[in-house]
Amino acid sequence: MMGHQRNHAGGLVLLLLVSVLLVSVSPSVDSEHEYCDKVYRINGNSIDFPCESTKNIYLSTQRYIASNVMPVRFHYDKNRVITAMPRLKQGIPVTLGQIDLNKPSCYAHIKPYPCWAYQEEGNCNSMQSIIDEYSDIRRILWCLDSGITNFLEQPIKRCPPKIYAFNLANDKTVKTIELTDVVKATSRLQYLVTDYNELGHPCVIISDADGALLVLDIHNNKQYRVVLPRAISAGCGDSDVLYLLLISKPKGQSIVIFSYLCGQKVYSIKVEHLRAGKGSSAIVELGTKRKHSVLLGTDGGTGVVLRYRGECELFLWDSEQPYRECNFVQIQNADECRLSTHVGVGKDQHLLSLSSSVTDYLNSTTGIGGPSTRLRYVCKECDDDCY
Repeated sequence: MMGHQRNHAGGLVLLLLVSVLLVSVSPSVDSEHEYCDKVYRINGNSIDFPCESTKNIYLSTQRYIASNVMPVRFHYDKNRVITAMPRLKQGIPVTLGQIDLNKPSCYAHIKPYPCWAYQEEGNCNSMQSIIDEYSDIRRILWCLDSGITNFLEQPIKRCPPKIYAFNLANDKTVKTIELTDVVKATSRLQYLVTDYNELGHPCVIISDADGALLVLDIHNNKQYRVVLPRAISAGCGDSDVLYLLLISKPKGQSIVIFSYLCGQKVYSIKVEHLRAGKGSSAIVELGTKRKHSVLLGTDGGTGVVLRYRGECELFLWDSEQPYRECNFVQIQNADECRLSTHVGVGKDQHLLSLSSSVTDYLNSTTGIGGPSTRLRYVCKECDDDCY
């Protein structure tokens, strides 16, 4: 009888334990579904003008053509997203904007960041074409301005390339840096990252697809052009892309990972070596590509998010391991309508992906509202939303 009571008590304890486990697991499952259901729809009609008359002026002068607006990069910052919209074509009134993620709206609204005065095309005191952005550990947003507008139609070199730095705590301008001394006539600036050394001094690194990494020592007001070995760009044309990502590590061990879209291999180099102006002698080969890959962003740690050229599935690669397909984990199935252009960390460390109908945009086959763009959390099962 005593043995029966002990077994019965043990069964009750087990039942209670299972119940507690189920209760503790359920919120995380629900939370995951909650994030998967969050979808922010963006198109060319998302631009928020100060008033209707201003919008009409922009429309009548062709400074606003909704079908030409496409966000390509973003940064999540406390329930808002700062998004870069390069002036790849005519009629893009805002090149850096912000979206309030708290607003319960089917379609997102894009307000200029930090204000309208910074958006004036042709004014070299304003941003011309923001092609990338990166927020550092101190909430300083570094923005890369190519200075070139209408890039896909009839390129116009409006102003010298620059870096703009904004403090996200108050949206004030911290610094503006001209890049005239480190660029060439053939330069093709594309991506940037920022890292701090142990003394707290920032270093900005920019990829130049003309075969170099540009290094800006902000504290010492110095700029370097670190030329890459030609073997790294072997087989790549003049329109190729040089991807650049930062993997932050303590005690001065941060690295940048870089690779050409059509390049055969993926490489890394320590930021401290770049600060010292070192090039080929300090570059490490991480692996060989089987297919052309697009490096989209990181998970905030050692994970790199990527997809294959022209393909929609997203994969996560732990950069502590060699660059091989056996080290890739698929984190999102295909979205047949859009290609991701950037993946970054969002709320509660969940990954956000910005994707658009890029092919339609490049072929000028979008509707009057422009390419279909979605900002959504990365989930394995991604509902196909083709409108």
